[in-house]
Parts: sequence; C-alpha cells; structure tokens
Amino acid sequence: MADQDDPRGLLPFFQGTGTDSEGRKLKDLRSMGYDDMEMIHDYIQWMFPTDEASQFNWDAPLLGPELQRTFSSDPDLQQEIRLNLGRFCEFLGLELRIAGPVDDGASHTEVVMAAHFKDRVPDCWRPMFGGNHNWLRISRVLQCLGLCSMFEEQAAFYKCLETLHEKGVPCDSAMPHWRSRAQTKPAFAAAATAKQEQRE
Repeated sequence: MADQDDPRGLLPFFQGTGTDSEGRKLKDLRSMGYDDMEMIHDYIQWMFPTDEASQFNWDAPLLGPELQRTFSSDPDLQQEIRLNLGRFCEFLGLELRIAGPVDDGASHTEVVMAAHFKDRVPDCWRPMFGGNHNWLRISRVLQCLGLCSMFEEQAAFYKCLETLHEKGVPCDSAMPHWRSRAQTKPAFAAAATAKQEQRE
C-alpha cells in the first residue's frame, strides 16, 4: 500500500509495530482503565478508525477506500478490531460473546448486558443536555465495523443497543444516528450496490 493511502501509519499500529500520534501502541490503549477511557478523548479514533475526520482529534487516522479494502480482507486486522470492540463493550457495561468459528456463514456473535452494567450507567448511559459523549463513540464504532466489513459484529452491537432502548435506557436521541451507522458499508461495497441499482 502506498504511503499516501496510510499517512498516519494505521496499518503498522494495528499490526503491533507502530504507535499512534501520542506514541502509544494498540495494546496500551486496550489496557487503559475505565476512568482513562472516559476522560481521554484521543484514543477512540485509533481503535475504531472511520473515513470521516474527527472534530476532537486532528491527528486521527482516516480509513480511506484502500484501507477499507485491506481491513475487509485481512482476518488478523479484523481480529484486532474485534478485540477493541470487546474492550469497548466492557467499558460500556456490555459483553461481546462469540461462540464457534468466525465467518463460517452462521451468526455466532452477540452483545449483551454484563453483570457490571449498572456500574457503568453514570458515565455511559446517563444523558446530559440530551446526550452523552460515549454515544458519539458508539456511532463511530458502528461505522468502523461496517467499513471493515464486520457486519456480524455491527449487527450484534446494534441489536444490543435496540434492546437497551426497549428496556428503558434513555438514549432516544441517539437511536436514529445508531440506526444509520449500523447500515454503513465499505466504499467499494457501496459503489457496487449503486451500480447494481442503476442497472435495475
């Protein structure tokens, strides 16, 4: 891949040979405690890159079309995203469960409320002025999963969010955004769909 397709060094970062703009390795970000995950705002863009520039981190990497292809076709990179998702779910008071082989054509992935969910409500699920900054992070995660062709994880995460809403978690304002992000697909897939629709 040409340097212009990955100017921030996202691939080396996910492969364990590089660091983010602050000199941290991916394993360092996954080992942060809940307090740090809540208060530090420049890590989520590296754990869950998207194709949109961050308003909060000017040094954040962008997951452009070529990187989307790479992540969509590389099981090792997708596994790193999966580990990130598991850690972020823990932060939210949720649990990522994967039973059986991944990508065998059957759905084995689910996201459920964890035993410590109530402990995470003040930081993650209580709205302030109509929202919660962690809900923006959730939107980013849903978008990243789609761009990396991790549709099973994307669907499982969104299904859990719907369940939380149905159970009374006051996230009404976020649901339309989450619903939209849960439909995200990589650029090459979106382009193929558009061409197919034009033919029809």
